[in-house]
Amino acid sequence: MSRQPTGRTALVIALPLMAATLLLSLDPVRSAIGHGRLPAVVLWGLPALALLLAFAGPALPARDARLVASAAAPFFSPALRLLPWMACAFVLDQSFLGIAHLLGWVTFTYGDQNLAAHPLKTVLIGLPLCLLLGSLGTERALRSGILDGAAKTWGMPAGIAISMAAGVSLALPALVAGGEFSDLGFVAAALVVALAREIGFILIYLRGGGLPLAGLGRGLLMFFEGRIITDVESLFLPLAQYTTSEPRFYLLRAATAVTALLLIAWGCRPRAAGASEAGAAGGGVTARRAASE
Repeated sequence: MSRQPTGRTALVIALPLMAATLLLSLDPVRSAIGHGRLPAVVLWGLPALALLLAFAGPALPARDARLVASAAAPFFSPALRLLPWMACAFVLDQSFLGIAHLLGWVTFTYGDQNLAAHPLKTVLIGLPLCLLLGSLGTERALRSGILDGAAKTWGMPAGIAISMAAGVSLALPALVAGGEFSDLGFVAAALVVALAREIGFILIYLRGGGLPLAGLGRGLLMFFEGRIITDVESLFLPLAQYTTSEPRFYLLRAATAVTALLLIAWGCRPRAAGASEAGAAGGGVTARRAASE
């Protein structure tokens, strides 16, 4: 029988991950890595570290990675219910670009010309890699390792808090330019976005989507902002960038992220009939486990 994650597992994963994000935010470390290699180290290195830490911990049985409400039904039932909400939330999250363009608040510029010269290669290699690292790396470490382990030892609120803190910390290295936080509006909006996304991923993970859907969302956002388009203030250099001199732009950016989170929360809301059926099924599962033990 595979070992279960505990609070110790959560700390073994969370502390090195958060220490790595702190180190990658310090100017001496960034200078030692080099400006040219730093974006790749942050984009690929942190999820790869999360992948190693996640698999270093004890394996988590799939039946214990979800709540009873989702364990009572096949995966594709909650997945089909949540996928449209996730797609709409993604569009809403990124709608600030279209709105800002219509208002004349934003200007689009070219990014990495090497990526632009090989767009098919960028998609064929970058997208699967982002999905792999986003699901089996970052999300598995944050949810199956940190959240479930801490929740088993200290309770669900503690598990959610530690997992969320570790997840938000992953956004910090991309916000630092030249050894310091440059634009305060950009930094504040980016932190709101990071927090809203972590809450959304936790809701998806706990409310039926489990690791597959949470990882899908994480991987798509990682690919979109790391390889397609991002703010010029960010560390990353994808295919394109956008820049602004309008302070209200970052209020709009934070607002669309929060609105997308509200949409995810609505899509993940528990259903009375489904919850009662899940509770009955979950009671049967619990009884069968007790009998087998």
